[in-house]
Amino acid sequence: VKIHTTESFGAYYLPSIISPFKKSNPHIQVTVDILPTKQVGENTIELNNNLGFVSYPIEDKRLINRKVLEDRLVLISNPSHPFTRKNYIEAKDLEGESIIMHDKGSGTQIAIDKFIRKNNLSVFIPLVLSNAESIKRMVEQGLGVSIISQKVVSEEIQMGKLEAIPLSDPSMKRKFYMIHHRDRYISESLQSLIEIVYRWASEYIKGLS
Repeated sequence: VKIHTTESFGAYYLPSIISPFKKSNPHIQVTVDILPTKQVGENTIELNNNLGFVSYPIEDKRLINRKVLEDRLVLISNPSHPFTRKNYIEAKDLEGESIIMHDKGSGTQIAIDKFIRKNNLSVFIPLVLSNAESIKRMVEQGLGVSIISQKVVSEEIQMGKLEAIPLSDPSMKRKFYMIHHRDRYISESLQSLIEIVYRWASEYIKGLS
């Protein structure tokens, strides 16, 4: 089974899906490649994979897009930042703030950019980084705050390296979609994987409530 996925989903969510699949199908080899959303879409259109996981729907009549998950976006900061004294962050709190951003085209970047424009905020963007790990390390160093999926920072929060503060805007969520080509043959093993994806997503969403 060949999977192409974006960085966040592949690094932080997919392992919890692959693990039960491999236990049920130990004889099946799984190959995972981490790629930008656009490239995942292109490869899926060209039938170069069995499944893709992306941050937004790929509008192409040859593809089937299925929403898998919505995860909360939270503001993360160094534990010494004044934001840690707040129960939640309102849009006005970010006026003039230094926000470390994910690079252009990621699902998180699109959501943050829309949030900034909707609330007519003026912010400073000191760093634009290509992956979540780099963003977390920079926030740990106190170089700014960032907005990121809750799952992505769970380990750092438990270790006390970062603080996560909820956003008051309920629309600030990160969405993930599973895609495959309309003409892709769905084998028994691939159908099993798809079913595991939905079971895992259902349990994950329950854990957020």
